[in-house]
Amino acid sequence: MTRAAIASSVKVWFLSLRPYSFTASLMPILLAAAVVFVMQRKGELSAPLWVTFPLFAVAGVLFHAGTNVLNDYYDYIHGVDSEGDVDPTHLLTRGLVTPKFMHRTGHIYFAVGVLVGVTIGIWRGPVFVGAGIVAASAAYFYTSRHLSLKYLALGDIVVFLLLGPAMVAMGTWALTGAIPMYAVAVSLPVAFLVTAIMHGNNLRDVETDKVEGILTLAGLIGRRASKHLLSFLLLAPFAVTVGLVGTGTLHPVAILSFGALIPAVRLMKKVYRAKESAALALLPLSCAFVHIVFSSLFLGALVLEGLVFTG
Repeated sequence: MTRAAIASSVKVWFLSLRPYSFTASLMPILLAAAVVFVMQRKGELSAPLWVTFPLFAVAGVLFHAGTNVLNDYYDYIHGVDSEGDVDPTHLLTRGLVTPKFMHRTGHIYFAVGVLVGVTIGIWRGPVFVGAGIVAASAAYFYTSRHLSLKYLALGDIVVFLLLGPAMVAMGTWALTGAIPMYAVAVSLPVAFLVTAIMHGNNLRDVETDKVEGILTLAGLIGRRASKHLLSFLLLAPFAVTVGLVGTGTLHPVAILSFGALIPAVRLMKKVYRAKESAALALLPLSCAFVHIVFSSLFLGALVLEGLVFTG
């Protein structure tokens, strides 16, 4: 195999992971570390077990990769994604990968993720491993052969919980052996935006999902209501941040995250102007952009709080 062929194969493999979406799992993982850092600076924690952080990060990304790949596989098998698909990230419908490749690699990512999670259990015990397996199972059954939470209009709530409170809580648990309520509270703004990515995807696909008999929340409430819900998901993080600052949970420096308000409002306007699904082809990517801008600023504000305004 030539270098060009190898490079092409590696590129296709990388694209099959839907890597643009990894901010959805990486940000709550980093947020867990930032929460622990701030609490340690405040004297609320003894020395965290930082050796568990890279293990938790690897496990989290592996579960996310497995979910992405198996979601693409089962959407293709169930006829949800087919020729003429407007999403440029769907490699199966473009003939760039085989169903067998997606099915096999998706399960490999989950299997390795479980092994890495079990390693953390050496320090955090069987209860941590059990909780991790429950969370991984929810991700696995997001779309599967016999049970697909996504097709039962439960995808939005699963994503909100797994890539928000659950991910941050499990991360702080891995690092400290406990789950402080502070961690759950500061996970909420990011949880709303990661749900916006999912809901934006389902809003774009509402017509095709209806044809295939797929029931998502967007399909259940209709296009107009879905646009309103997406607007709520895009704006809620800013309202929650104000609330957390107002109650003293966060330092006022967290208002730096409002730098993401402009792209969020611009996206809302674009969504309301869209009359056809084709105009929303890149909606999930646009929501992911707002997510990473807000999360980066929010995370930076937490680190700044720990470095400058605490201790």
